[in-house]
Order: sequence, then structure tokens, then C-alpha cells
Amino acid sequence: MIEVKVVRHIMVGAVICSLYILLSAFGAHGLEGKITPNQLATFNTGLRYMIIHGLGIILISLVYVTLNKYNKWVYNLIYLGILFFSSSLIIHALKDILNINVNLFALIAPIGGLCYAFSWILLVLALRK
Repeated sequence: MIEVKVVRHIMVGAVICSLYILLSAFGAHGLEGKITPNQLATFNTGLRYMIIHGLGIILISLVYVTLNKYNKWVYNLIYLGILFFSSSLIIHALKDILNINVNLFALIAPIGGLCYAFSWILLVLALRK
């Protein structure tokens, strides 16, 4: 049944929103003076896209229940976007603190951005059926 699948996604969306709050507080209070303004901007960009898509997961779930539709690939692409875009930006911003000497995480971000974009396009296509 659609509702059972969707409830799990709503729960994941809520966890992502909670993670956003915790990381935002850490960024505002724990990173002050420890990373550059550019790194903080990158950190906040990763967080912004995380919360948008965490809330998006919840909204999409409610739309799916209302319209009795479901497309797992919309969710999968959003999750990949969170992993490859948001998480990679956050890690890239913290690379000096984490003692990471590679820029791999900055290179992965565009893949995540494409995943985000395609998830929304796929949602439109799924809802048109």
C-alpha cells in the first residue's frame, strides 16, 4: 500500500530536517572563527539545499498519498542529491577541520545538483500520468 511506503519517507524527511537544525546550530555557534567566510557560505549552501529537499520529501509524500501515486525514483534522486550535493558541500567546507586534503567533495556536488533537478522533473512526469 502506498501509505506505508510514504510514511517511511516522511520519517526520513523529518530526520533530515532535524539534522539540518543540529548542523545549522553547529555552524552558527561552533564554526565561528574556525573556517573562512567562503567555507561558511559553502556549508550554509549545503544546509539550505538539505532543508529544502527534506521538506520536499515530506511534501511529495503528501502529494503521493493525496493523488494515490508513487514513484520511488523521485525519492531516490533526492536522497542521492542530499548525499552528493548537500553532504559533499558540508564536508568540503569542513575539510580543513577534518584534515581532508582532497577536493573530491567539491567535484561530486554537481552530480548531486543534477540528481536534485532530475528528481523534480521526474515528479512532474510522474504526476502527469
